[in-house]
Amino acid sequence: MKKTVTVVGHAAYDYLFNVADHPHENHSTYILDWEKHYGGGAANIATGIAALGGKSRLYTVAGSDFKRYEAYLARKGVACVLVRSNRKTARAYIFNAGGRQKMYFYWGASEEMERMRGIKSRYCHIAPCHPSLAVRMVEKSRFVAFEPGQDLQRYDGSTLSYITEEADIIFCNETELRAMEKKVPLKGKEVIVTLGERGSLLRKNNMRIPAVPAKSVDPTGAGDAYKAGFWIALLKGYEIPECCRMGATVASFVVERKGTQHFPAWETVISRYERQFGSVQDL
Repeated sequence: MKKTVTVVGHAAYDYLFNVADHPHENHSTYILDWEKHYGGGAANIATGIAALGGKSRLYTVAGSDFKRYEAYLARKGVACVLVRSNRKTARAYIFNAGGRQKMYFYWGASEEMERMRGIKSRYCHIAPCHPSLAVRMVEKSRFVAFEPGQDLQRYDGSTLSYITEEADIIFCNETELRAMEKKVPLKGKEVIVTLGERGSLLRKNNMRIPAVPAKSVDPTGAGDAYKAGFWIALLKGYEIPECCRMGATVASFVVERKGTQHFPAWETVISRYERQFGSVQDL
């Protein structure tokens, strides 16, 4: 029987804009084109795990306009445990210009996360979400990966300290790492730091994992794809460095298209992995 990963956090509608440039305060710019996609960090990871042949369960809030997204997730093989809300589903507004990105996030229905009670899980990935929900999931899960992401600012020191102490793996980028270290000690923890085009870092043993070369069309969701690939490899029995290399490989596919949920078949991932890193036994 496949092991199920419960992914907790946002499901959102992503609005991706290509703009001429990022304007200064009180100035405007032109929107060159835009697209709407299914997104949200937790939903991206859960969809990726399912697409790569794993088993995932998404625990999130469904807004009043979530019906089509819910049907889409069912088609993708993602099991859903939903809290219903009369508010609109969360939105991410992402502006890309010259390789630089700015994002604005509207919580909407995700504000209901504060009242979610948590569910028992063997394997749990806590994506960006409300701190109180993160605490409840830590209390009810046996193996936990935690990433505060853009919601780090919502965590006070004591809550962040409890979660990072209990978590088995912590994911963050460089900015989040610096912010967390100002609040809590992370020495000795399995912290995986994503570095964008420079790859990722296993901070515990200072091991650098290179990015997999790809023609980047849209970097949105690369980190979520990395985590989906990481989880699949972890549950197949790979060691942490191989899991990170697998994550980097999956991320290289997602950046090649607009949107966050364009995942290849597992066999395709293995092929690119082996071209980049050498052969690996597919457990």
